[in-house]
Amino acid sequence: MTEGDPQEYAYLRLPPDEQLRSCVGLVLAGMAARARVGVGGLEEAVEVLEGFHAGDAPTRYRFSLAGEGVLAEVEEPASGGDTETSWRTVVELVS
Repeated sequence: MTEGDPQEYAYLRLPPDEQLRSCVGLVLAGMAARARVGVGGLEEAVEVLEGFHAGDAPTRYRFSLAGEGVLAEVEEPASGGDTETSWRTVVELVS
């Protein structure tokens, strides 16, 4: 991806079912492999992402290849209390 290109994302929406939490690890591992990022720290990164999985509502994640790494973000309500949302970067894996 070059400067000025639009960012491409892979989205994952997980229902509040606890058995599906591990899906976020599969997606992150796949993105890391695609970016050719080493697996050091992958387990900790997955734990961080799984910690954002809500038990009472769907959780939305998005992943992108950024430079020589992977960004993982979680959707959260925007400040101000309205219905808009924003994306919070919670994991960045780099080679």
